[in-house]
Amino acid sequence: MKTLYFVIPFLFLSFLTLGQDIHFSQFYMNPIYLNPALAGNYDGDWRFTANQKSQWRSVSRPYNTFAISAENKEQHLLPGLYYALNLYNDVAGDGNLRTIEVNISSAYQKYVDKDSIHSVTLGVQFGLNHKNIDFTKLNFDSQFDGYKFDVNLPQNENFNIYKFTNANLAIGGLYTYKPNKRKEIIAGFGWFNLTTPKQSFFGNPSVERDKRVVLHAKANYPLNFEFDLQPGIFMQFQGEYKEILIGSNVKYIYIDKKGEYIAPYAGLWFRNRDAINIVVGAYYNNWIAGVSYDVNVSKLVLASNVRGGLEFSLQYILHIFKPLDTKYRICPDYL
Repeated sequence: MKTLYFVIPFLFLSFLTLGQDIHFSQFYMNPIYLNPALAGNYDGDWRFTANQKSQWRSVSRPYNTFAISAENKEQHLLPGLYYALNLYNDVAGDGNLRTIEVNISSAYQKYVDKDSIHSVTLGVQFGLNHKNIDFTKLNFDSQFDGYKFDVNLPQNENFNIYKFTNANLAIGGLYTYKPNKRKEIIAGFGWFNLTTPKQSFFGNPSVERDKRVVLHAKANYPLNFEFDLQPGIFMQFQGEYKEILIGSNVKYIYIDKKGEYIAPYAGLWFRNRDAINIVVGAYYNNWIAGVSYDVNVSKLVLASNVRGGLEFSLQYILHIFKPLDTKYRICPDYL
């Protein structure tokens, strides 16, 4: 019975807070959703990222989120101008509340010193957000006949809106300090949902998607020849909700030579009043893969049995070989 007391408020909360955005525990592995100014913040020509998260399987129907992104750093139009495209799909609850969003981002990076150690980047993002829900999969009190619940009874509900699409806008800024390959500090901010799109399935114009402010920072610091410390902090605020995630990964450089790089890593992260996140992963040449699990420690622990969310991330950086454009000078022959 105690479990039921925790599950019922959770189910109501998941339906009422339609204005909340999705989130990933491995925030550093989802760059474009984190901050549009992170487009192009890597060493290579293209970067491809995929993320998948499943959570609350022990409480209700699991919430599943999938995200992909692609970034280009070839600077065809202007030096320092980068582009990105990202998409995510989120499905939650018995009514299959689905959110699909696609965004196009552009970021401009400017080095502030001659040694290219310090740089600032500004980014902008434009996208479309689509939501839909299947009300036929939900149950209502009219389907209780006084003795038992009968799914064949009519719902007696009239929902005029079951899907809608809105435009969205976001901006971001970034500061990068990178004196060498293994030492780096990145800090930035993102400001999302600037258009405050409407979110009500009942046509209520006062129900808006709240603006979301993101503050984030991460670093890479060599402890010795083989180990790197990778601390970070992530904070986001949206309406009355806030999320603070802090922790660190430790990377062990197993092989680092020309054409081959292998470095496993593991870490521990803490989300305020919510979860402990355990992560393991590895760098393998141009690939980065990670898996993490949220151990729930919130007030929902009686229903969740400390089980939270399982998350996977995969990233690939493509380097395009560009042969030198050698120019030959033709000299005349003299007899």
